[in-house]
Amino acid sequence: MPGLLDALRGRMKQREFNAIDTVAAAARAAARGEHYDVGAIEAALVEARLSMEDFEKAVETAGKRSAWLRDFEKLATMNNKVTKGEAAIAAEREKFEAARRAFAEKVEALDADLSTARTARDAGKNARDQLLDPRLVPGTIGEKYRQAVAEADAAEAAVGEVQRHLREIMQRIKSEEGWIVQLVGEPEKDLSNYLPLKPRTMAGESLKLEEHRTALARNQRRKAEAEGQLAEAEKAAARAKKAVEALVPDVIKA
Repeated sequence: MPGLLDALRGRMKQREFNAIDTVAAAARAAARGEHYDVGAIEAALVEARLSMEDFEKAVETAGKRSAWLRDFEKLATMNNKVTKGEAAIAAEREKFEAARRAFAEKVEALDADLSTARTARDAGKNARDQLLDPRLVPGTIGEKYRQAVAEADAAEAAVGEVQRHLREIMQRIKSEEGWIVQLVGEPEKDLSNYLPLKPRTMAGESLKLEEHRTALARNQRRKAEAEGQLAEAEKAAARAKKAVEALVPDVIKA
């Protein structure tokens, strides 16, 4: 009798296992959208003592496991790809670091050369200034050089003086033109009848207007004279500068 009961228990347990496997297979099919035997599933649920809610959860779990399986099947390939990708990035990073180190070393060397060149250049400029200092040039060449430098300085100062004088004249002209505009009045602010000035006095002009017109004419003449003086002064300054430059080679060797 005990043997018969054990055999019966075993058969019942196997039927339960078979029912559970049937439910699991149907859940996988349902998750994939495939057909399954509704009657067989209903019997299996009863045999396994499972509810419809249990079956729905089984379908949901089967769907998740199917997605996990797809990801898992890519694991080996993606592991290999990740390993190769990390190695490639490491190699490129090392190349970059090597290039950066080479760049830093090159720039450091160039900077050292540049610093040396700048020091030498500054020393050369200072030496040139000392060699061309009129006070430090010996012999008769020194006398000629000092005379030429003095004449060049005087000529340059003369240019500056004429320029200053011309600026003053231009300011006076602007002032006189402003006065004439005010005296002529708003309707006649176009000075085409007044500028450049005519030599004769226009009938009906006030004494004050005539004074400003006369002052404007005088300053226009002075402007023309000053412009001529400036041109001559600039030519003289250029000649004096060339005279100094002609002496420079001999001055440096003195």
